[in-house]
Amino acid sequence: MRGTCRCSLALLLAAAILPAAGAFPERRHEVQFRRNDYGAVPAPSLLAAAGLGKAILRVFSDDERGGGLYFANGRFPVVRPALEAWTGAYAAGPLPLWAWMGARKFAWLDDGELLDREWDGSGFRVVPKLDLFHPGAVDLIVSLFAALARQPVAGILIQDDLTLLRREGFSAWGRAAFIRASGLAADPRLMLAQGTAQQRAWEALKAARVGATLDRIAGACRAARPGIAIGLNVHYEAPLSPERARSWYAFDARGAAGIDFFYLMAYHRQMRAEMRLGEGDNRLYFRRMLEAAQRLWGDRLVVKLQVRDWKSSEPIPLDELRAYYGLIPDGVGRVCFAAADPEDLDLISRVIAR
Repeated sequence: MRGTCRCSLALLLAAAILPAAGAFPERRHEVQFRRNDYGAVPAPSLLAAAGLGKAILRVFSDDERGGGLYFANGRFPVVRPALEAWTGAYAAGPLPLWAWMGARKFAWLDDGELLDREWDGSGFRVVPKLDLFHPGAVDLIVSLFAALARQPVAGILIQDDLTLLRREGFSAWGRAAFIRASGLAADPRLMLAQGTAQQRAWEALKAARVGATLDRIAGACRAARPGIAIGLNVHYEAPLSPERARSWYAFDARGAAGIDFFYLMAYHRQMRAEMRLGEGDNRLYFRRMLEAAQRLWGDRLVVKLQVRDWKSSEPIPLDELRAYYGLIPDGVGRVCFAAADPEDLDLISRVIAR
């Protein structure tokens, strides 16, 4: 009974902060498409009719066998020239086209020298991610984004793999960088043990390395195409738990000065499952998370709502999407519907219209 009462109270509180229909301020809405193999490019006029002002296309694949990129880049295989078709269709249209690009995780890479290592408790294991401590790997990342910026796109959204997870970064390059920066021995057990001098130095070094890589990417993109906008996918824990974001992802929620927009992955079903929250508590967390994100990033915040269930790939019901859309604070001026398919445009337009 106590659990039921708590959930009911949470639902009432969540409902109380929902604005009335028509009370939302003017917002900019955009859509991030989850695939890049559609039979036909969604016409810009259809997106505009649905109330959308931007389209974001995925231009990478991390599939182990058929992976590659979807634009000419001079280094990695081109699966198909999907970006070329999209830029042609959007060149004279009313909507800007952005490209959504991965940074580290390319499962089909087989260049062991450029790959990172993680500590598994007994030894070092290769992970299929580029090593942010290896100068050649970072140069490769930067060159890929510069090549993408030279395509006729208005902006680039950086995937959420530009992080260093807790057990990552233990390549020979990473361990050597730790020794140079801290003057301490590179003992993985101490570097991962909460509260040690090694752990504090390691977290600071990793966060600095991620931030420096972001700065290099942004600089290279703007050198290749002045005026191009740069967005970054951000995990939902970052606004309310910046210390957790730093520890888990090496992400500094208050840094990244070169980023134009922070795309907060406010995926409510993912949050509810991972945090094991009831529906009412999930809605309260969602609202508090967005309020904290708004304080952190102001008008650089873009709230991402998931349109489809990650496991079933089925569209999320209209009433559920409307409920979470309604929890977005009034001052948030940008909302991105992710990761959608072209047939979801009608659903999205009904959420926007309310």
